[in-house]
Amino acid sequence: MVAAILVPAPTCADDIAVLANSTADAQGILDIVQHHTSRDLVKINPTKSEAVLYNAKGSNISTLQFEDNDINITNETKHLGIKRNEQNRANISERIRTGRATIYSLLGAGLHVRRGFSPMVAYKLWRTYAVPRSIYGLEVMNLLAKEKDMLELAERKILRQIQGLPNNTANMAVYTLVGAEPIAITLDKNVLTFFMNIVRNSGTIECEILRRQIAFSDQRGKDFINRVEKTLSKYNLKSSSYYIENPLNKIEWKRLVGIKIKEYWKNECHNEKMEKTSLKYIEIQNNPLNEAHNIWKSVKNNSKDVKAGEIKARISTQTYIFQAKRAKFDPKVGTPPPPIMSGVP
Repeated sequence: MVAAILVPAPTCADDIAVLANSTADAQGILDIVQHHTSRDLVKINPTKSEAVLYNAKGSNISTLQFEDNDINITNETKHLGIKRNEQNRANISERIRTGRATIYSLLGAGLHVRRGFSPMVAYKLWRTYAVPRSIYGLEVMNLLAKEKDMLELAERKILRQIQGLPNNTANMAVYTLVGAEPIAITLDKNVLTFFMNIVRNSGTIECEILRRQIAFSDQRGKDFINRVEKTLSKYNLKSSSYYIENPLNKIEWKRLVGIKIKEYWKNECHNEKMEKTSLKYIEIQNNPLNEAHNIWKSVKNNSKDVKAGEIKARISTQTYIFQAKRAKFDPKVGTPPPPIMSGVP
């Protein structure tokens, strides 16, 4: 129970999760599950069942049993494709490795632009296959700021590789040249979509819990509603209390969120362009999200065009090293010859 709200064990297909505050409560729920499954002739394999203790470091727990078999107590388990650990935190390093392995399996040696692979096609593959695997289920977890930074850093590294840009390229140029949507914005969209899916179904348990969080939430808390409020404020949307009383349908909400996010990202692009001189040759598109710069938009998927596009991208971001600039910092160039000594010894 959550206050006066009855919350049954969440079940999906053949996966069931049991949540309890104590060992006795957990064992009691397992006994109820065993009774009903045996009555309905449903078989649950105890050897494949696992238990995880949340925030219980150093505490002891008696054995949990199901059908006279002990349930394995582990540090981490997977439910509905989301790994849950003792700290109830997402393993961001593993998520990053999953995304990188996905894009490498699709592109392999063609990940770098010098292999002649179009950055537009490479980004489409990254966006379609790698990003969903990297952020699956993160909208329901409380991510730290440093964990979001890790995801953004890993994504920018991939985007630099597929465009042939060096590490000192401005972050905004990395995104706007190929028309990429930052992974942080994708996470925000998932949070807002999940929020509206809940409030749209007003009679559900999830909506009742959300209403309770709105009534009793603390601004410094880690509840889901606090993350929703911060995201709504970030994109100049109305408060969660307004939308829970006036929910929008799927199409209206998607259109509204899309407009607000485009406005936010366009302002961010223009603000960074004004701050960094290396971006003065980059023309921000009317829609920086999902609209590539003409440098890459005009490039065909062949080695010659892609290599020419790489040079153009480097020149426009002022990361292309010209011979005159290289000579300026080369001690061997421009050094006067040694003086000629004359005279009789």
